[in-house]
Amino acid sequence: MNTATIARRRGVLFPSLRLAATALVIVLALAGMGCSSLTLPSPSEQPVEPLREQPTEDLATEADGYWKADNYPLAELLYSRLLERTEIERSQKLLALDRLAQSAYKAKHYYQAKQALDRRAGMDKAALGTWPWHELYIRTIAALNRQDLLDTHQAWIMAHTELPFDVRAHAIVLLSEYGTRGGDYARGMDTLAELHRQGQDAAAKTLLEGLYATSLLDIPDEQLAGLVRAAGGAGRSKVFPHAVIQREAARRGLRAAAGSSAIPAAIPAVTAAAASSEISLPGTLLAQNASRTQSDQPQALVPSVSPAGDGATRVALVLPLTGRFASTGQKVLRGAGAAQKRLAKQGRKVEITVINADSADWREQLAALPAGVATVGGPLLNVEGLKALAADGTISRRAVFAFQPDLGTVQEGRQAWRFYPSFQDQARALIDLTANKLGIRSVAILAPRNRYGQRMAEVFAAEAKAKNVRIAGNETYPPDDHPRWIHSVSKLLKVPDGFRRNKNMPLPMPDFGAVFMPEDWGQAELLASNFHFFEGQHLLFLGTDLWSVGLDNAKDVDDTYFQQAACPGAWWPETGGGRALQAVMDEQNQGQADFWVALGFDFVRLAARLGLAPGFTPQDVNARLAALKDLDYSMAPVRWNAEGIASQSLYLFTPRKEGKALVDPDGMRASIQKSKDRREKRLVMSREIQKTKKAGGSGSLTQDVKD
Repeated sequence: MNTATIARRRGVLFPSLRLAATALVIVLALAGMGCSSLTLPSPSEQPVEPLREQPTEDLATEADGYWKADNYPLAELLYSRLLERTEIERSQKLLALDRLAQSAYKAKHYYQAKQALDRRAGMDKAALGTWPWHELYIRTIAALNRQDLLDTHQAWIMAHTELPFDVRAHAIVLLSEYGTRGGDYARGMDTLAELHRQGQDAAAKTLLEGLYATSLLDIPDEQLAGLVRAAGGAGRSKVFPHAVIQREAARRGLRAAAGSSAIPAAIPAVTAAAASSEISLPGTLLAQNASRTQSDQPQALVPSVSPAGDGATRVALVLPLTGRFASTGQKVLRGAGAAQKRLAKQGRKVEITVINADSADWREQLAALPAGVATVGGPLLNVEGLKALAADGTISRRAVFAFQPDLGTVQEGRQAWRFYPSFQDQARALIDLTANKLGIRSVAILAPRNRYGQRMAEVFAAEAKAKNVRIAGNETYPPDDHPRWIHSVSKLLKVPDGFRRNKNMPLPMPDFGAVFMPEDWGQAELLASNFHFFEGQHLLFLGTDLWSVGLDNAKDVDDTYFQQAACPGAWWPETGGGRALQAVMDEQNQGQADFWVALGFDFVRLAARLGLAPGFTPQDVNARLAALKDLDYSMAPVRWNAEGIASQSLYLFTPRKEGKALVDPDGMRASIQKSKDRREKRLVMSREIQKTKKAGGSGSLTQDVKD
């Protein structure tokens, strides 16, 4: 053992001996003073700092953030902690209970959900007069497999006639669905009939009939067969709910007669009786006068029977099957075909007519289709084509759902409808991220001088203004003149003129935290490098769905300039709907799913649910769209308001070397802060060097080189 090693060990040993000796002296001294019972910490123990409780306001903010990010397990945890605080106000407690119940249910913690629902009703009896509370309560106790609680709740709903009738109707229809799944057909039908008798007027009865008719659309054939057996024959064709059950049986039985699917034997037995009775009238409900037409129905979602008499839903698709976008059209068609086969297995026949949008006479082909083809998907990304359909009157005779982000001069919800992410959908998703999840309230826009770039810039600015987000700068650049891009970036960042002569000059921090760049992915890669030249590494770069599409097809992405970046998109294969679609594609040997496949798949299933027939009005379509629920989208979900305006809840992605990943707002916020801290340190260092220089340095911001 060498001398250095011995010295090092002694350096450790001797201080330890000294500490031990000192401790022993102190203990002996205390013992001599009568303090021998005192417990002392050992010399190696460190004092423990008491944990500080997170402020209630911060806890509430954090819980809300996880809730808005759909992170339900963490939202459940934080809302339960928030409810332990005694200082929160009553309104905040009610909101926390609502979100705790929903978060726990979605996290499959059903006991926690029920406890929160019970507490919510106990604190505010008004909750019992709302459908959302009852829906979550019924679904929760059903998930707990508590048939006793389901029975008790059904009896409670029937006894409390003072509740709003629409709440009672929704609740009893949902309870009947669970009863049907368990094979208890007769009791559910009796309860529905009793509630129907309690309806105070035709509007109330119509509402109940429409809700129940809608609930029957997607039940399996075996369950419908059980309901048919319980409903009896034609003698009850004008009694609710028996008549509505027979009508659904007739719809499926007519398909069976056409040989499109195998329907249980009990269903065709009632077909003739049902077809000869009042219930064969398309779209007419029992509570209404039989002379009223479908266009008179307020929100009746009873499926219509096609004029051809075979119960099929007839749809046209206008897609490019040749030319530049042929591969895209073929993908949409593959998705539509997959949906058609899936619906056929469920006993629901859909006929699809495909028109090549690349043909010169595609509009004439569409106009020549039978009147029974009431629903049209497309044209695909063709605003001029949609305008032509408006000019020749086609869109007044058929419900056209355009596959494009902007309908131009065509009025959405009145002349046509949208089934595609809009510019507004994209801007809303980005503004929500910057303002609500990252706290960035000042943004800038750098757009190319072309039609797309300027339109997207306008929409983004409008959405920002609506959310009180400041537009700190708005610059443009020539899209094809790359050398001039740096001048536009310099102007946006307000770079001083002196920086050109002295690249070491410290640049002021820009007065915005994010930059919106409506470009395709290839151009955006070049554009972002200019910001880094001016020390813009802390900025959040925002793109459009063009980034998302480009990243889907990119390999080995260089994400150097995009450590903080986000772009919207309607397709992510890892969602439940995305995986379900891929399973269907695998089953049918249809290849890989993507957004375009999902578009076709979801549209055909939407058309089947709407069940439009000739004679519809825009008001009919809007009512059906607004009431549409529980369509298991494979792409990002689409919702329509009462005016028929669509909105799509898009996903947000960030570029990564392997392509893209979902945005992590918390991680992104931390990354932005680190970049800002580094920038601030550089600014401080630069200012110090500037002071040294003025005090007599060499005139350079770097140290003098001495000979």
